[in-house]
Amino acid sequence: MRLPVVALTTVLGLSTLPLAGQKPEKSVRLESMAWPEAEKALTPETIVVIPLGAGSKEHGPHLTLRNDLTLAEYLTQRVFDATPVVVAPTLTYHYYPAFLEYPGSTSLSLNTARDMTSDVVRTLSAYGPRRFYILNTGVSTVRALQPAITTLAAEGMLVRYTDLNARLEPATKGYTEQPGGTHADEVETSMMLYIDPAAVDMSKAVKDFTPSSGGLKLTRQRGANGTYSPTGIWGDPTFATKEKGRMFVEALVAGILKDIADLRLAPLPPRKAESAEPDEPRRPSAPQTAARPQAAPPQRCSPADEKEIMLIGAGYALSWANADADALSKMWATNGDIIHPDGAVERGPEAIVYNRRRLFARPEYRGSRHPLNLTMVRCVSQDVAIADGKWQLLGVRDEAGKPLPNMEGQVSLVVGRSGGAWLIEAYRYTLKAPDARIAPAPLPRRPGGIDPF
Repeated sequence: MRLPVVALTTVLGLSTLPLAGQKPEKSVRLESMAWPEAEKALTPETIVVIPLGAGSKEHGPHLTLRNDLTLAEYLTQRVFDATPVVVAPTLTYHYYPAFLEYPGSTSLSLNTARDMTSDVVRTLSAYGPRRFYILNTGVSTVRALQPAITTLAAEGMLVRYTDLNARLEPATKGYTEQPGGTHADEVETSMMLYIDPAAVDMSKAVKDFTPSSGGLKLTRQRGANGTYSPTGIWGDPTFATKEKGRMFVEALVAGILKDIADLRLAPLPPRKAESAEPDEPRRPSAPQTAARPQAAPPQRCSPADEKEIMLIGAGYALSWANADADALSKMWATNGDIIHPDGAVERGPEAIVYNRRRLFARPEYRGSRHPLNLTMVRCVSQDVAIADGKWQLLGVRDEAGKPLPNMEGQVSLVVGRSGGAWLIEAYRYTLKAPDARIAPAPLPRRPGGIDPF
């Protein structure tokens, strides 16, 4: 199966921009520096990246115990090369309780993992930095990271982490062939075939998937508490390929760089008071009047919501590349619409799925790609947000099979929360005129022959 490359250049380009007025610097690793050098590197403007990857955790018979550590080191190097950061030493022990029946696997207790993360961030923050990114390659680790982040925010530190499921789900949807799974499976094995093929023994890869309705805890004992897996696999790695791994890894790298770019610009939480109030209250110099009650500030969506909204673009691009009209239409709310630059209107998922099915059936659009790179989110309330970015339409041909000029422009989405998911309420875009230096060719007025509804 040939996989299209999802265009993520806008996201990657944004992530490498320095702050306004700040001279670009190279990335550095703390472990390679003496303390006087570290003192210069650890400034209030520094982004500190802390890799987190298990050094010893089972990944079936075909992958090594250091699988997560290999992934963390690879992703960290990609970040190191792409944007100026200070990289701290990797955390190789953390919270991995689901795999302890398989020899060699290690785990800290939840509280220990939480406190260790907090202590590492807290001690480095004392030298200047207040923005930290945990480059996380686990899933259960999130249970320890979230309370640590809450505690650190109350002390004035802004910490974010890689949400593997949120980053990989849009990139893998439509391309995995296994019936299910998330561990040592088709996705994880594909990524390792791309990153470090010598560490994969595909002759030992087997399907081992027992459906699980609860949290994943693997067990080697049939009938015991947890999901039965004699191999330590949960999924089907026999479907893994290097080509799939390339697409999954590149989407993950782009998502991590986007996380760090957002972190660089995000406002810092207020610091805790440096000292307690004096025991005796100060005598007011003038009579005090009762303060007028202030209206509560309007609620806004959370950083996790913003990440989910940004992923709409990646999901759209993947659905288009897979010619999946049904998946595309499900991204719209019941009354959501598209208004094209020429005034044509498509209203509701029924209109969108009908038109996209016809479009994908046309030979001119076979193999076309429609990247939708969202670069900015503004939440106007807890359940409504505006997302802006750029779009492209690539690989379209005319009826004679000749390539048409690529189409591109700006895009703005109004999205709303519905049933726990963010759906498109309004899709508006501009169409950039083709370069006059290019020989004229027939250019559609909009992406596809869309009927108004």
